[in-house]
Amino acid sequence: MKKIFLVALFALVTIGSTVFGQLNISKIDKISSSDEMFIDMAVLAAKKSVADGGTPNGAVVIVSGTWKSTGVPADDKTAEIVAFEKSRKPSLEHATIYTVNEPTTATLNLLNKAGVESIYFVNPRNQVVAAGIYPASAYDDTKLDSSVKTAPLILLPYPDGQALLTK
Repeated sequence: MKKIFLVALFALVTIGSTVFGQLNISKIDKISSSDEMFIDMAVLAAKKSVADGGTPNGAVVIVSGTWKSTGVPADDKTAEIVAFEKSRKPSLEHATIYTVNEPTTATLNLLNKAGVESIYFVNPRNQVVAAGIYPASAYDDTKLDSSVKTAPLILLPYPDGQALLTK
């Protein structure tokens, strides 16, 4: 009986939060709630990196809609590579990367070889270079490995992530 009560209570809470918890989404913020949640995780990692004296870089690995790991730059590795390594997965099949800054060409090559499905980012390369995060030479599209499938890069407007480059 207790189990039935708990299941019914959970159902009511879930339905109630769905019906009454709807927010009006402004024209600027038309991204899915999961995209917003995951990019916010990457932004929080980047904020922690800045607080620890690092650069405003942060990334998360999401596999089949579930968080696997978070990364910030370390040991000359980008946030995306650190997050991939921390995921302890041999490949990025069924994985999406959410990151604050557009990945460099070398990082893209590694992620593509690992089989990442897509990469969402907030700050495009021209802004990343202008902020001094990476040099322009880090974005040399002629060095992209054409022997592997290239994951789509998806620009995701997110003011909290954009603000990290203006501080």
